[in-house]
Amino acid sequence: MAAALTGCTTSGTPSGSPLSVTSAHSTGAPPTTTVPTTVPLVPATDVDAQGFTAFNGKARCRGTDRAEMYMRTAKSALVVCRSEINRLYYRSYRIADGADTEVYEVYPQGAGHTAVNVADSARYVITGTGFQVIQNGVMVTEESAIGIGPQSWASAQTAAPTSTQAASTVVLGAAGSENETGYGTAQPSSISLGSCSNSIVQITWQGWGNDVAFGTGIGCSTTGPGSRYTLVASDIGTCNGVRAYRKLNFGSNTSPTDICR
Repeated sequence: MAAALTGCTTSGTPSGSPLSVTSAHSTGAPPTTTVPTTVPLVPATDVDAQGFTAFNGKARCRGTDRAEMYMRTAKSALVVCRSEINRLYYRSYRIADGADTEVYEVYPQGAGHTAVNVADSARYVITGTGFQVIQNGVMVTEESAIGIGPQSWASAQTAAPTSTQAASTVVLGAAGSENETGYGTAQPSSISLGSCSNSIVQITWQGWGNDVAFGTGIGCSTTGPGSRYTLVASDIGTCNGVRAYRKLNFGSNTSPTDICR
């Protein structure tokens, strides 16, 4: 089984540390007819193709990387960037104390994005109206957007479907042999290739049935407490005639495993 996921860095505070909850709502003028979203665009004077021009460069893409999206709330500024090797990463800046966060495991989630910080089991769920920080299945932070961008991303939020197919109709890949368990079932609480060293138990899932589902579990161990794993199920399609997630990331694997066998 792959090693636990890493790749989150911060300066000033631990990565993924909960932000302050805010009840702020958009105070900007209603959007024009050319921007079909309920949240205004960030003023062009505050951003460019790489994100925000202020905030000490912390809510801005590195080098020549370009911003897939950016967002301003009452207390934070954040950006999702695409690197030169076509990988997504997340950067944010907390205005109150200057704390910044950087996460290198970012996945498309519908028309939005989800950044995963395995070090503290936090997920940053970003939509066109704001973002949430969910830790161990509990929402610890929610901030409302007062500005988003660029226009192409803002427009996609309105065009995105508002519902997904029922979670019960999606399973996790397919079992490759009779010794394998969990695969081919919906939201399995454990998965195994037939031995303890290739098993993960006590799995809990969030977002099952969405384009990407996230799970956390414990690796089976015969010598002591097992390691914690973060699982990312993706690539919904037909697998042996059944609608299933066909790819699964174990921890920090940069390439997902094909589980449609």
